[in-house]
Amino acid sequence: MNRLLISIFIIGVASGQMSAQIINVENKRISTDTIGFSGKVGMSLSASKFTQSFLAAEFASQVQWKTTKNIYLLVGNFQIVNAGGESFNNSGYGHFRFNRKLSSKIRLELFTQVQYNSVTKITARYLNGAGLRFKLSPYENAKIYWGIAAMHEYEELSSPEITNKDIRLSSYLSFTLTPVKTITFRNTTYAQPLTSDFKDYRLSNNTRINFGITENLNFTTDFHFLYDSRPPIDVPTINYQVKNGLTYRFN
Repeated sequence: MNRLLISIFIIGVASGQMSAQIINVENKRISTDTIGFSGKVGMSLSASKFTQSFLAAEFASQVQWKTTKNIYLLVGNFQIVNAGGESFNNSGYGHFRFNRKLSSKIRLELFTQVQYNSVTKITARYLNGAGLRFKLSPYENAKIYWGIAAMHEYEELSSPEITNKDIRLSSYLSFTLTPVKTITFRNTTYAQPLTSDFKDYRLSNNTRINFGITENLNFTTDFHFLYDSRPPIDVPTINYQVKNGLTYRFN
């Protein structure tokens, strides 16, 4: 029974962490017309005890600085999972993105990212990339964006120990619908093929529904799906997660 409870708990958390191999920056952008500083913070804590104790803690933050032409975005997420006094998962990432307006419909994007995840055997992953972001819709309540970038990926994997140094394309299509002020629906699909072998690719889809409780407090439901054609050994090719949470926004 102890092993069964631990397995159920870990599978639920691990599936979410595996689906997070591709960081959905579209969900991290802060939509505001205000020049200056804004941000979001969120945290969750799950604890239970049957014959053994279970603990999962997560902290997420988004900080953005906006000028008339530039946007600076810094995103972080960290998670720890402990069951029966043993650590089963430590994961986290930091992502910084610079966005410069070139015209009313085109923006230049530069980004860098650091990431680790024990479940997906990522000891360390470093990304550096650049690309363009295109605005495809003029409507504020129905925003559509397409982006294309090239990025250098340095990755260290465990069990077995492998180091990868690759160039990947990273393309995404994102749309955000706001039928009423308190409800937002956002969907983003990413494709990241290896430039030297297009059969080595990752596909990711993220869907988020956001319900406003107060002006600053929101309830969110997220669905994440990931397909990796060539994942690390013993890591599934398909992973998905459904997640509910609260976020508090300050500006």
